[in-house]
Amino acid sequence: MLSPEQVATAVQTIDQLSGWLENAGLSNAAIAQFKFNALAAMHPELKEVAELAKSLIGATHSLPEEGMSVTELAAVLTENLTVKIKPEQVNTALAKLGYQEKNDEKRIWVITEAGCEHGISLLASSKTNKWQGPQLKWYRSVIPILEDYFQQAGNSTDNVEQKNGSSPESETNNYNSSNGNSSSNKSSNKANAKSKKAWTIAERLKEKGIKSNPEQIQLIQSFADDYYQAKHGTTPPKLTNRRIPVSSYPGDESMELIDRAIDTVFNPKKKSD
Repeated sequence: MLSPEQVATAVQTIDQLSGWLENAGLSNAAIAQFKFNALAAMHPELKEVAELAKSLIGATHSLPEEGMSVTELAAVLTENLTVKIKPEQVNTALAKLGYQEKNDEKRIWVITEAGCEHGISLLASSKTNKWQGPQLKWYRSVIPILEDYFQQAGNSTDNVEQKNGSSPESETNNYNSSNGNSSSNKSSNKANAKSKKAWTIAERLKEKGIKSNPEQIQLIQSFADDYYQAKHGTTPPKLTNRRIPVSSYPGDESMELIDRAIDTVFNPKKKSD
């Protein structure tokens, strides 16, 4: 039989390790499971007691959806959006959406309070080495949110690449550099921008070099829609290949209209002045 001192020492060690897991964002149920697994590993004679405790946890805490890794999410998004989405792009999107944060010191992703609605932090072990640590798994509920995120980015090459592994922007840059005529091509790009038949908010933001998030793009679009309707007496046309409505503003004068909406969101003082 173990002495009370031995049990106290084991529990103290396990509690210290559990604190690290708590900081990594693991759920209370997952941490409790770890504690009993660790106790049984340190003292096999307590395995039966630990299993009884774990069964009680399982009975009172229903198992959540297994969830998907960012690699699995990237594969689903690539299939649904018909463009190549990489796991690192998914991680960036989840961070910008406020669902996870990067712990640079420990080099891990930590789930946020908002992210807990769409995912869970679990204790994972490597099959190839002795590594053990937190791993974020994401429920299917996050998929439409990520789809909207990438689509609201206006298919920008910062977030989405084509399946052939290159983006339209990189292909243009490669063409320019191969022809050794970058300055004339820049002038040509400006001329093409002015003669563009229709604009989306994301395209105009990219043209102006303004960084934005999906919420800001949606807000700018709502203002631009109002300005367009006030000027033309009708709502602007919508792109038909999007899961959520994306306005397309035709005509050269649309640039002025969109810029006004951008100023309304990013420079509210300028509008009031």
